[in-house]
Amino acid sequence: MPLKLGSSAKPGLPSEKTFYLEEFHGKSLLFLLVPPSGRSLGERAALRRTLRELARNQTRCVVLAPLALFPRLTEQLGRLLPRRPAPTFNPSEGLRSYPYPPDETVAEIWRGLREGNVLAAAAATGDLPVLGNFALRLAARLGIFKLVILDRAGGLVDTAGRRLPFVQSRRLPSALGRQGAAASRRLLMRLATRALEHGVASVNLASARGLYQELFSFTGSGTLFTRQSYGQVEPISMDDFAEVEALILRGQNEGFLLPRSADEIARLLPSCFVYRVGSERLAGVCCLFAAPYRRERAGEITALYTLTRFKGEGVAAELLHKVVGEARARRLRYVFACTVEDNAARFFSRLEFRRAAPAEVPAAKWRRYDPERLRRLSVFRLDLARPT
Repeated sequence: MPLKLGSSAKPGLPSEKTFYLEEFHGKSLLFLLVPPSGRSLGERAALRRTLRELARNQTRCVVLAPLALFPRLTEQLGRLLPRRPAPTFNPSEGLRSYPYPPDETVAEIWRGLREGNVLAAAAATGDLPVLGNFALRLAARLGIFKLVILDRAGGLVDTAGRRLPFVQSRRLPSALGRQGAAASRRLLMRLATRALEHGVASVNLASARGLYQELFSFTGSGTLFTRQSYGQVEPISMDDFAEVEALILRGQNEGFLLPRSADEIARLLPSCFVYRVGSERLAGVCCLFAAPYRRERAGEITALYTLTRFKGEGVAAELLHKVVGEARARRLRYVFACTVEDNAARFFSRLEFRRAAPAEVPAAKWRRYDPERLRRLSVFRLDLARPT
């Protein structure tokens, strides 16, 4: 079984949930319940569990639901809600005015949130186009950090039925084509994109039952929408060390990375680069480990790992491109990488690394190296010396 991050096996190491709670601390989230989502007791219980964690975290949460669902929803949320009567909004009122939603709507939401961190609001319609337009405009008007759309079907899928964990706005047309003729799903995708265009930082599409995993885990359960580029590659800061250590440990536990002790990981951290997705958490990590190979002016590309949610999105290639650029800036002669994974071997081959013999990289690499692993290892090398 994989090690659970934050368990007693690694005391003091933050859990996945802790990382995301830190990201949400002091922020505001808007949850839209799309009918029939929220009708079942299990869905409402899952929503309550998530909201309870966020409320304890000082995250402001506004839940928008159709009026027909409201009695069961407020009963389930119980003490999480303020004592004052829940507001009911008519999305058709003020639709042609500016600003929309009107000031009184914003003021009513703030009055509720002054009494607690969770507010449920009813919309006097269950019509999805009207309800969705009101939700995205409200999210933009409030400056919401994240809009979470809860639909019973969950996140998007590709033609093979595999979940699409991440969609960038410019890729929406191709994603739309994968969703078939379901008008409601296509409408939700356009809703997510319009919310981003109106300034919402990110949008999540997930089921209520999968909400906890979607918000508090690296893998997620639905689809995350962001604007334009995913993010950027940058050297890590001291504040990133704990999270990067957690990513490396996760890669080790999944069998993708060479097992290392805590001291060995600590020696890697100063040479790590990360891929940061906008205001979200880290999506991947890669290290340029050169200290042991200074005499040979060589660098090892190691601890290259991308979270499941972002695999296939070019994150690993951008990390590697940045690290190779850093190696050139340091005037290294070559970089090398070692792997026992077939997918990783194909990845390095596509990026112009050539297969090399163990003797073509620094001998220091093989001191106290596991002979059994060495027999299964593929070594890749990229020469950086400029032609004369």
